[in-house]
Amino acid sequence: MSENSIDESVTPQIQLISFGFKHSKTPHANLVLDVRFLDNPYWVDGLRPLTGLDEPVQEYVLNQDLAQRTLDNLMGLIHCALPAVIAGKSNKLVVAIGCTGGQHRSTAMVEGLYKRLQDEFPGYNVIRKHSNLDVAEMKA
Repeated sequence: MSENSIDESVTPQIQLISFGFKHSKTPHANLVLDVRFLDNPYWVDGLRPLTGLDEPVQEYVLNQDLAQRTLDNLMGLIHCALPAVIAGKSNKLVVAIGCTGGQHRSTAMVEGLYKRLQDEFPGYNVIRKHSNLDVAEMKA
C-alpha cells in the first residue's frame, strides 16, 4: 500500500455524535451542526422527560419542515465531504450535531440522519453515539 492510499480492507465509517452545548465541549468532528434553531420538545410537558430516541420526540422534531430541509442539506454536504475525507487518508467522517442539552433535538436529528445514511451508503459502517443522554438521566 502506498503512502497516499487508503487501506481498502477497512470499511469506511460515518460516525454521528449528538451532544449538548451546556454539558460538553464540541466534539472533534469533520462537520458540526447546531440545531438549536429547531422547535424544542423540552417545552412540551409530555415530551420533556423523553429523549430523541423516543418516537414521540422524533416525530415532534423530524416532522418540522425545517428539520427535513436541514437533513436534506446535510446529506448534500456529506456527499461532497465524504470523498475528500477518504482521499485525505481517513476512512472515517465524523458528524456532530448539538443542541442545548443533547437530549431531544440533536439526538432525534442524529437518529433521522442515521436512517438516511444507512439507505444512501450501504457499504459504510454508520454508527451513532449520544454523548449526553446519561447526563439527562442523572438529573431526572
